[in-house]
Amino acid sequence: MHPINQANPNRLSPNDTADWERVGNRTSDPATTKIPADESCINLNVTGYSCGPAIAHNRSEPLTFPGKQIRFMWDAPGQAVGPNNSYVTDSTAMGAPTFVAWANQLNLTYTPLTITGENQGYTYQPAGEVYEGGAGIVNGTTFVAITDSDPFLTPFNLSMINSHIIALGVFQAG
Repeated sequence: MHPINQANPNRLSPNDTADWERVGNRTSDPATTKIPADESCINLNVTGYSCGPAIAHNRSEPLTFPGKQIRFMWDAPGQAVGPNNSYVTDSTAMGAPTFVAWANQLNLTYTPLTITGENQGYTYQPAGEVYEGGAGIVNGTTFVAITDSDPFLTPFNLSMINSHIIALGVFQAG
């Protein structure tokens, strides 16, 4: 699965990322640095906007935010994928793609999936907190899955989602 508009942390405004700003077409491929200099935060020495090496960062604009439309594209079952095409996609899901599952730390949240084409669709990044005053439901590296239903699951029975997964991927939020 591929987030089409995954935020590019090399931009002054990560939310201005164009589609497919990656060095390759894998979920884990890093963001490209081939962007106009006036839109890049690389080598910029301005507090809140620099993305160069540092002990800590305080970015003024988050990579993503609750309510942002996230567009996905996924491979059909039976496709050779991976760095050397050694993994073949498979799915035991019986239904049509209907939801996006967001799995992070102690939480699993579903959002409705709107289909826009063959193996393509969008949803909106969910809002909320696991604990009051804590980090958002989607924060940092989050596993995302296209599913055919939204069963109630907890961290203790999360593997029961397997029979509902149509596609699986990773999403970088913050």
